[in-house]
Amino acid sequence: MQLSRQLICRGIPSEVNVLEDLYLDRIKQKVPAYKKAFHDSFAVARKGAELARDISDCLDSVKVDLLLSKWKQEGRTHFIAATGFWLPVIELYRRRSKELRLHIEFLHLDAAETPSYSVYRECDESFKHTWFYGREDEPMTRRIAMTDGTPAALHQREERYIVHGGGWGIGTYQSAAQELLQAGKRLNVLAYYDEDMKPHELIQYYRNDPAWSPWVMDESGRMQFPPLARIETGKAPQYVNHEHYPPLFDVILRSAAIISKPGGYSLMESMAAATPFVFLEPFAKHEASNASYWIKQGFGIRYEDWKAEHYAMDTLVRLHENLMRARDQLIDYGGEYDAAQNDQNL
Repeated sequence: MQLSRQLICRGIPSEVNVLEDLYLDRIKQKVPAYKKAFHDSFAVARKGAELARDISDCLDSVKVDLLLSKWKQEGRTHFIAATGFWLPVIELYRRRSKELRLHIEFLHLDAAETPSYSVYRECDESFKHTWFYGREDEPMTRRIAMTDGTPAALHQREERYIVHGGGWGIGTYQSAAQELLQAGKRLNVLAYYDEDMKPHELIQYYRNDPAWSPWVMDESGRMQFPPLARIETGKAPQYVNHEHYPPLFDVILRSAAIISKPGGYSLMESMAAATPFVFLEPFAKHEASNASYWIKQGFGIRYEDWKAEHYAMDTLVRLHENLMRARDQLIDYGGEYDAAQNDQNL
């Protein structure tokens, strides 16, 4: 969605398609139950990652045919996908559109191959693949831009840490929050369900609108970011949204550190906000690679190591300064050919 907004601003027509819209209805209706199960049990979530497989039998052939027919009628030739699970759909369109010259690019927002790609060994090498994070000791070269502003220095921010479990509320973030509270640390906590919110004088709770769904359009017929509200006791939540980036990013910009599992998009937020990352347990092997890569780059630290340092602020300042230096050297994805924007010497 962020890339789509940026392309439109550059005068390039763009449309977002959500993979779940192609699922069989009975499969799609189970997504909220899977989300709750993964939230309630980290062990269940990890097992789910291990059991990832080709999703072709989850797709509704009628829905797929309607989408591909629409693309064909419109002469769609350029595609950008952020998960390998789009591969069977894109491959089918390519076979149906041999007369068209297609430009198909798959984005890798993790430092290692994810299950969504590894289950499609037979065809994935024939497409362009763009990696945002380098291999081994290679530096990061691209970023997804979020805002035009420069992040505030860490000493200008409130010493408050944002604690969350990614989009589905997965991981050990709740137990980490309890330890941080015992150490007297102030927290911004993202809640996912009513039972997640336990009032505490050191916690500011935030919550994405429970009525939001990634495949539900807004009143203008476009996908929208999840509206966010600060939860205050005795007050009805006032959910707000932004046009170009998720409103939770504003909280990340104000926070002294992100404390979460090492999701790939969370790394992108860490870089964009120059907010250090304190890593909790990974959800799967690719997230373990994310944490290792970010630590090697000098942008993050494992929670256990930071705890052993008695939650040292000096460590976070060093990581923040490394992020500030690195972010100025990155090219905005989609703007590789915009020399004036990406070359500071021009």
